[in-house]
Amino acid sequence: MEPYLIFVGVFLVFVCPNLFLIMKGQPYSYSKKLTAPPWADKETKQLFRQFNRAWSRKIEKTVNVRVKNRNRTLTDAELREQWYELKKFLLLAGISKRLPMFSKKVDDIWHFFLEEEQLYNQFCLDFIGEQIEHQPHEKPTLLPNERAWFDVLYLSFFNVTSRSHLWGKFGQKKKEHAKWIERIVNDPKDIIESFGRHSSDAASTHTLATFLNFARQQVMKSNGKRVKRKDGYWYGASLFAFYEYETIQVKKKKVTGAFADGSPGFATDFDYKEEWNEIVTNVNSFEVGTDAGAMPSAPSDGGSSDSGSSCSSCSGCSS
Repeated sequence: MEPYLIFVGVFLVFVCPNLFLIMKGQPYSYSKKLTAPPWADKETKQLFRQFNRAWSRKIEKTVNVRVKNRNRTLTDAELREQWYELKKFLLLAGISKRLPMFSKKVDDIWHFFLEEEQLYNQFCLDFIGEQIEHQPHEKPTLLPNERAWFDVLYLSFFNVTSRSHLWGKFGQKKKEHAKWIERIVNDPKDIIESFGRHSSDAASTHTLATFLNFARQQVMKSNGKRVKRKDGYWYGASLFAFYEYETIQVKKKKVTGAFADGSPGFATDFDYKEEWNEIVTNVNSFEVGTDAGAMPSAPSDGGSSDSGSSCSSCSGCSS
């Protein structure tokens, strides 16, 4: 057979089908870029751009080989889910230091990334100029205060999607959530002092301050609603609408003629509690089907509830 015929045959069998898939927009095995939240200012958007530039295609391409050699049952779709959620976590950990990990599956992929020490260190330097320390995975029940802070951050920076199931249920630590809102309102400077990465890129600390200012404004408005975006619903504003729900969860109102003698009595009003429960229910619906696709092409170099145990020790763990 003539060489050119062999070439044509190979092209038709192997190349054309792949070209067709690419043209049809079939997902490729790389996770999506992160997008800034609706409240983001110029510096916050810049931090997101820094993250996306730091996340080179080499990271997932290299680590995926290691992952699939260890876990051959993991599908490309599952792998993309874990990468996407890890990216969200690392963005938040670049803003709030010592942020614990609350997903066993996301922590697993983080471990694989940590094993590529040079790639991980370079990513951290390119993103915020300093190392993002590894925090082991913990059950939410063991760290209720930290879990509430993670929920506040996650639901304020990112929309809830079908991938969010990897973190388990959000909004389950009501008392701790209320304490964080009170702290945001009354002492945001202490939060910045305690959790801000003051030695890292200035955009990191600025983003934390911008977020806290946004949160305080939402508390004062008390009319938070979920916001529809192309990639799903964003719940950040609604989290701050019920600032004092713990103290006024059960309200009383006068009811004329409540007793037989016609004197006014009092009826309990549970509307506040019901509104909070409705938000939590909506958040944990995960808006299945939204934000479900991977990127149609690899990113450029520039550009079910979890109940597992704590992570095992590894060379990347710092605590």
